[in-house]
Amino acid sequence: MTETEVLERKQQQQHKPSNGHDIPTEANRDDVFDPTYKEKAGPKPPIVIVWRNVILMSLLHLGALYGLTLIPSASPLTLLWGLLCFVVSALGVTAGAHRLWSHRSYKASLPLRIFLCLANSMAFQNDIFEWARDHRVHHKYSETDADPHNAMRGFFFSHVGWLLVRKHPDVIEKGRKLELTDLRADKVIMLQKRYYKLSVVVMCFLLPMWVPWYLWGETLWVSYFVPAVLRYAMLLNATWLVNSAAHMWGNRPYDKNISPTENMFVTFSAIGEGFHNYHHCFPYDYATSEFGCKLNITTCFIDFMCFLGLASDRKKVPREVVMGRIQRTGDGSHRSG
Repeated sequence: MTETEVLERKQQQQHKPSNGHDIPTEANRDDVFDPTYKEKAGPKPPIVIVWRNVILMSLLHLGALYGLTLIPSASPLTLLWGLLCFVVSALGVTAGAHRLWSHRSYKASLPLRIFLCLANSMAFQNDIFEWARDHRVHHKYSETDADPHNAMRGFFFSHVGWLLVRKHPDVIEKGRKLELTDLRADKVIMLQKRYYKLSVVVMCFLLPMWVPWYLWGETLWVSYFVPAVLRYAMLLNATWLVNSAAHMWGNRPYDKNISPTENMFVTFSAIGEGFHNYHHCFPYDYATSEFGCKLNITTCFIDFMCFLGLASDRKKVPREVVMGRIQRTGDGSHRSG
């Protein structure tokens, strides 16, 4: 562990956030970067293409391109419905699989967990258990062979290519070694995992298609290709940009020594997930940013759920810890507010 990391850990253990909630200790956490990992010497394992995924992803994006041509013929209500489906399914990833289940940055009541689970099925990005496991591996072994979408392998690989090939053996090995008892103990996660394929068919495709057709007479053709296929493809790419663009382009006000960046385009498209340099420095912060709701729909949603009593125990990094990190390792680009 470097001197900087030692100082930061001491600071985190000595302070509480302003809202009175304890910062979770980093000991034994699956999502804390492990600097002891060393990539194996010798030649890299061969790349094995998963042709089924290549074909399915190609067909999806061809269908999305066709969906773009149908936008002028879609009713305004259908377009609004597609936007609503985008936001709901995005929350299933950002507020659900990411901030709640991967990083345990806040607590959610059973009704909220059920909603986020259904929204996650609408997003169709692997079940919550697999998503959270892979994301914890990503943080623990970021930018190494054990990182599922290692940005060091280039934009295409970190964006979508990692889904088109077999995982590196180190990703599988390290993923199996994670504890994951919290995920296994969550009955909502396990229920989704058991019925995941059915939930995806209903939530990602049938429901977005059925509502416009049944409620306001949109054609099934437009209903399928716009709020279902096009919306799904747009959400996938918005999420993938966090793995690719937000690891390559942008500033690094909190730690210039790591790859993740602050990328405002990704922040907008992924409803708040583009403050990525901050997030990799402080993965347990529920807001993934020091700026609260600013450009961060997901944080606003979590705050609103807390206001309604459906969520609690939001974890937030003390201001002095953030400023200390900026002064020690930042690239000098930090601007408050």
